[in-house]
Amino acid sequence: MIMRMMSAICKLSRYVVSGVLLISCCCGFEIVDARAKETPTQLLGFLDVQRILAESLASKRIRPELNKLRKEFQTRVSDQERILRQAEQELSRQRVLLAPEAFAQKRRLFSAEARKVQKSVRQRKSELDRVIAGTKNEILKNLIVVAKEVAKKRKLSVLMEKRFVFLSHRSLDVTNEIITLLNKRLPTVKIVFEKAGKGLKKGTK
Repeated sequence: MIMRMMSAICKLSRYVVSGVLLISCCCGFEIVDARAKETPTQLLGFLDVQRILAESLASKRIRPELNKLRKEFQTRVSDQERILRQAEQELSRQRVLLAPEAFAQKRRLFSAEARKVQKSVRQRKSELDRVIAGTKNEILKNLIVVAKEVAKKRKLSVLMEKRFVFLSHRSLDVTNEIITLLNKRLPTVKIVFEKAGKGLKKGTK
């Protein structure tokens, strides 16, 4: 009698252990599944920065002014180079007419003038570069603000530059949307071409 009771208890113990293991496994699966559901979906998007810089309203409006500044700079440099060439040719012509001391004096004056012109050209080029960089940075600064707004609206986890994307669906391209918003935020960029050291004044409206 006692032996039969012990045997029954052993069988019941095995069933209980098996049931506990089964419940534990099921709970484990439920925990894993719950964690998987909690993992957020990673949404991606991309934009063409170079296209935005070329096609945005601010870029289009400021481009003629920048081209005008470049042309004025090149014209001024060409005129100064022409004047220096003429002065050098005249100096060479006078070499046989002047005494060595007088020629040396004129040569020193010419060299000083040439250095002065070269310095002026470097300063003017630096000013022009600063203007161009300033307008581009102003557009990029506003582009970043707009891009953040689009990413937040679309709940994007990552917003990449198009040149780093090998393949993608067209729906991931937010370039047009960003251009539209950027045009509303920054329709134009105002610049003032100033002397070196005074900085670049720019504003938006």
